[in-house]
Amino acid sequence: MELEIFKDNFQKAINVCERITKKAVSLPILQNVLLKTNNSFLEITTTNLEVNIVWNVLAKINQKGSLLINASFLNNILNLTTSEKVIIKQENGNLVLLSDGQETQIQGQPVEEFPVITNIEKEYKWQMDSLVLADGLARVAPIAAFSSVRPEIAGVYFSFQKNKLKLVATDSFRLAEKTILLNSTKQSDFQDACFIVPQYTCQELIGILNQEKGVVEIATDLHQVLFEIKGERYNELKCCVQGRLINGEYPKYEEILPQSYKTRVRLNKDVFTNRLKGAGLFSSKIFDVKIDVLTKEGKIKLFSQNASVGRNEYIWDCVAEGQNESVVFNYKFLLDGLNNIKSPDVFFELNGFDGPGVLRPDGDNSYFYVLMPIKQ
Repeated sequence: MELEIFKDNFQKAINVCERITKKAVSLPILQNVLLKTNNSFLEITTTNLEVNIVWNVLAKINQKGSLLINASFLNNILNLTTSEKVIIKQENGNLVLLSDGQETQIQGQPVEEFPVITNIEKEYKWQMDSLVLADGLARVAPIAAFSSVRPEIAGVYFSFQKNKLKLVATDSFRLAEKTILLNSTKQSDFQDACFIVPQYTCQELIGILNQEKGVVEIATDLHQVLFEIKGERYNELKCCVQGRLINGEYPKYEEILPQSYKTRVRLNKDVFTNRLKGAGLFSSKIFDVKIDVLTKEGKIKLFSQNASVGRNEYIWDCVAEGQNESVVFNYKFLLDGLNNIKSPDVFFELNGFDGPGVLRPDGDNSYFYVLMPIKQ
């Protein structure tokens, strides 16, 4: 094997692959990446048996071949390489990297020891903007939580319904939903289906999707999901992310969502966020902050107290409707919801001291965040 490749493009792929290999500490062979020439591309493959990534990087191929190299060591070498381009050669199963004034040899591993990645049977297939999917996943994926009793909530629920995709995650104390509209001129492109993708897979996918604007195609079978990411300009295949699906039925969350509210408050998001952070400094070990809404007076009050620190209270004007309310929430959970809202103002809907609260962006019906109060 011999090829010439842009160092930054090569390292971008190796960076992602190295993160995957670090999860495979029990199997040393999985700490390597498989480098293989494929037409005008260098194909870089890694797996930790939970997530598989195949990355295609444009290269000038002089001689075909394949190598299996330790990902972390290769990435460290690339970090110290200042050349715009590097030359990669294969000599006796080892990798030789040539750049300006540098020649490095890295010991390779037997290629045949690397596990074979099987292709999935594509029963369903959808297409959307890669940055839109990345944004949607970033708003819900952090909320998912590992549970040995309820493994289905350890991932993000993908629900394709006609011309839209709903992304949902919950940890049983809070829930977030983001709706993405799918653009297509053919009604046959819309297929209804639902599945659960592990949180870890989604988090890795977010980082890859955010690197540049493009198109992502999603395909599934009964047990696996495949994300094929293509560039915007030339529609070439950049990267494939393949992972297992979580078996099980996702909770029927729509049945328990509040259909109305007893009190609704409109707040400036930045002001609310900053004052929540201040109140949180005086909260107890359960991160509790008491929220009082005085509807007739048009006031909202945040109160927190800690016997070993002191007490804090904020009172300011707001636009409110409904009845007066006094509710206690986990302020960290509230901040998580506010941080995923991009509009300047938010609506905060309350349903009594023991009912769920709902955060909604002003002017955006595609996202909402539900959280349960702390019962006193």
